[in-house]
Amino acid sequence: MIRLGLSYGLLSSKRRAKAMVLPIVTTATGAYLLVLVLSMMSGIKAQSASLGHGDEIQRAIVLIAVIVLLVGVVEVAVCTTRTVASRTRELGVLGATGVRRAPVVAALLVEPFISSVIGAAVGALAAVLTGQLFAATGMASSGISTSGAAVGVVVAISVSAIAAVSSSALPSWRAASRSPIRSLSTGG
Repeated sequence: MIRLGLSYGLLSSKRRAKAMVLPIVTTATGAYLLVLVLSMMSGIKAQSASLGHGDEIQRAIVLIAVIVLLVGVVEVAVCTTRTVASRTRELGVLGATGVRRAPVVAALLVEPFISSVIGAAVGALAAVLTGQLFAATGMASSGISTSGAAVGVVVAISVSAIAAVSSSALPSWRAASRSPIRSLSTGG
């Protein structure tokens, strides 16, 4: 049954592609910053060490980049809440036809997962390309680390996906738990 819920969620995400643009762009922005910062971390560390308190500056920079990434993920969660509110009747019909809660929750979680992964991947790709451009033109005198960029890509995509699904789980669960009659009578 979960597989059917995931399939339904994928079809619904395709139908709602325009509504996913803002969360994708916001998540891409955070991923871009995170990957770029991590790819330049060795240079940042060397420069911050010359200023004193290098470790504290490095941690602050990474923390800021992660916070920007999580702001994008919060946008995904907000969009999930709006999606659930606008799909109340659809959820009521699913419940009235006997679809259990778990497949409905799975269907609702597909959209935030896709938004966060696509956004993080687009942002990470843009950051890698920017890093290569910086390295080729000498704009990043401190250097661009391929291993730092790889770590940044993995962290950006993983954190985005996990945070988006976990922050969207509660509104999805609540929506799937409403009685079909209540969902159908109140509508979206």
